[in-house]
Amino acid sequence: MSFETMEGQRRDAADSILTKFGAAIEKAEQNAASKTTDPGMRKLMAARIALEYAVLATAREKQVNTEMVATALKGATVDQQAHMLKEGTAALGRAYRIAPEVLVNAFAGKLADVDMPKGLGSTPEIDKMVDSCRNLVTSIVKDEYATRGRFEGGGSRTDSFIALKSEGMVSPAKNELAARLAFMEATIDAAVGKGAINQVNADMLKERIEAQVFQPRPPQSLEFSKEFVSFFEQRGKGLRIEAMTEVRGVTQSQTVQDITARLKEMMPALSRAPSDHRAHKPLER
Repeated sequence: MSFETMEGQRRDAADSILTKFGAAIEKAEQNAASKTTDPGMRKLMAARIALEYAVLATAREKQVNTEMVATALKGATVDQQAHMLKEGTAALGRAYRIAPEVLVNAFAGKLADVDMPKGLGSTPEIDKMVDSCRNLVTSIVKDEYATRGRFEGGGSRTDSFIALKSEGMVSPAKNELAARLAFMEATIDAAVGKGAINQVNADMLKERIEAQVFQPRPPQSLEFSKEFVSFFEQRGKGLRIEAMTEVRGVTQSQTVQDITARLKEMMPALSRAPSDHRAHKPLER
């Protein structure tokens, strides 16, 4: 598999989950309204129902050849699907108060077919993903370096990688970095479940990827001043701790674990399903 193929799988799965979430959230909210009168609980319950549906429907669509898996999308135009993608992104962010791309990438990684390295090696695809992440780290540090010394009500260094602020924004570079890291974490965890890599080697691979992404020096292919290199070296370790703590708060969350368990239950059945198998209607519970 090429890096471009892996990237295509990542983006397609993430967009599919968001689109299906957007298509399902209204029905999920109706279901939740019949079970609780608490507005906050109703919003979370609806998001949880719609998210599980979106992930499982995307997995089914990937595994089973069928005319249309998600009946909520049947007959939808390109513009309508784009609207559902936008609505899904906004609704997921409102429900969980984190960048939706990070959450859906935690599931996209479980649906991707990424080759794992043998022993202590790597693969070209993983190397390119690491390079893309390193470039994002450099971009983040450059932004912080440019605004160093400024007082901005707490300072840019305390900005979250995933948590949506009151204005609903996350730094694009931090958001993309967190999404890619979540994808790689999920991909490796899924490979362990498939027997493609053992747990010891998986943990070592995660450690190597982290160490390479957050190297305490900017890429040598780029030329920077001594002052910036010094700033980068001081900032690198803290950035790694901040980013990975938040990313693993998503990838190891109860929501992700519960839906992953449902996904594992479904996959054996999909592998035995005939090619004309039709999926269940969305959100029939």
